[in-house]
Amino acid sequence: MAKKFNSKKTGKKSRQSTYTVTEDTELLKFLLITVKDKSRNKVKAMLTHKQFKVGKEITTQYNHPLKKGDEVTVSWDGAFKKESYEGVKIIFEDDDIIVINKRSGLLSIGSQKEKRQTAYRIITHHIQQENPVARLFVIHRLDREASGLMVFAKNKQTQVDLKDSWTDTFSKNLYLAVTEGTIEKDKDIISSFLNESKALIVYSGNNPKVGKKAITKYSVVKKNEFYSLVEATQETERKNQIRVHLNSIGHPILGDKKYDSKQNPLNRTALHLRRINFIHPASGQKMEFETKVPEDFLKIFRHKFYD
Repeated sequence: MAKKFNSKKTGKKSRQSTYTVTEDTELLKFLLITVKDKSRNKVKAMLTHKQFKVGKEITTQYNHPLKKGDEVTVSWDGAFKKESYEGVKIIFEDDDIIVINKRSGLLSIGSQKEKRQTAYRIITHHIQQENPVARLFVIHRLDREASGLMVFAKNKQTQVDLKDSWTDTFSKNLYLAVTEGTIEKDKDIISSFLNESKALIVYSGNNPKVGKKAITKYSVVKKNEFYSLVEATQETERKNQIRVHLNSIGHPILGDKKYDSKQNPLNRTALHLRRINFIHPASGQKMEFETKVPEDFLKIFRHKFYD
């Protein structure tokens, strides 16, 4: 019913054992068979004290359903600590990849000129709690002003494999944006050539000689006389693409001062990467992660804000 594949004790870190589930069952039934030297009451107490994880998630639910292939980890020396970081939430993690939800205003990746806190630094710190020499590898970027899902690789080969398959999946990634004004067309395709100035502003134009082709598809989800909530996908991946394209049709994203927004009722740029798709490089499995619609995006349609 279970296959033990890892047991460790590393310095000051707590002792842990990880077991692979070999058939569908419930957590308590699995533990009573697997953790043979503990009584039923002791196992239930360990559950209450947060000493078990299913995958990367701590669980205290005795009837938590398990499927064949799931991994159950036991902390023998006390409760697992729930990792919490300012600006990012870890959505999924395994040996090869880590998926996060980034808040607006946090840089994805730093640079030589930019030394402030970044999502990359935060998640690097996270994985180095387990392995001090662990490295994190970039798959894609998300604008500082945007929020939403990001995926990182935890080894070089995974990065290479993910980037190789990324072009087959990125067009399925779904963005949400709240724009200024009421967009007339409920669905449309915006196609143009984008060119970046020396001032790092991206412009939309029709000249293929001075820009790169960019294609954005959008559909309006909700609108009123003041704002529009849109879903958008990209057939191409260009810098600031959705921001520039929505501005080019006269509907800049709320709070996006760089691209002509005059309103900021949410105190943020209202762009969010809601759904992300990719092929898992180790298993070949299609992976899809989706967040809820940000509450402030919905709130703006229930109330009129004034700057």
